[in-house]
Amino acid sequence: MTDKNPSDDSTVDLPEDESTVALPSDKKGRPTPKRKDQEAANRRTLFDDPKAAKKADREKARLQREREYQAMREGDERNMPYEHRGPERRWLRDYVDARWSMGEFLLPTAIVFVVLSLFMGQFGAIGGLLVLVFYVLVLAAAVEVFVLVRRMKKRFIEKFGVSRLPRGWTFYVISRALNMRRFRVPRPKVKRGEFPV
Repeated sequence: MTDKNPSDDSTVDLPEDESTVALPSDKKGRPTPKRKDQEAANRRTLFDDPKAAKKADREKARLQREREYQAMREGDERNMPYEHRGPERRWLRDYVDARWSMGEFLLPTAIVFVVLSLFMGQFGAIGGLLVLVFYVLVLAAAVEVFVLVRRMKKRFIEKFGVSRLPRGWTFYVISRALNMRRFRVPRPKVKRGEFPV
């Protein structure tokens, strides 16, 4: 009787179905592209005529500005410029538009003051009084805007939280409050007294 050494056995048990065994492969499954083909794919076409390229860019920018301005007039937030989008900016606009503000009348009053200042010498003491009235109006509008900004910040944080306060919101509110209502863009969407909740 001969003993069979297991190390001498050259037979290996293979699985019945070799297709079920997943062999690791380092291949990516596609050939490596040639360098010149890769460079050709990345190459951008250059305009033969730089003037035509500039003209096309200007026309594209003009059409974009027209689309954005039309969106601001109609209240279409999707096509407005980025600085006017979002519920936070809409809330700020609506809050300013819902109230009466002395700042609204600052621009027309300034125009009247400039016209009257041309004839200030003929008014005498009344001219000095007009100057005083104008400066009082400017000071009152400044104080009102300061109070408005503080009040809006408090209410905004109560509604949205301090982390959602938009960047540059103070200038956004001031510039809108000092502008006449009919010239504000985006156009006001609320009536006087309809404060946002």
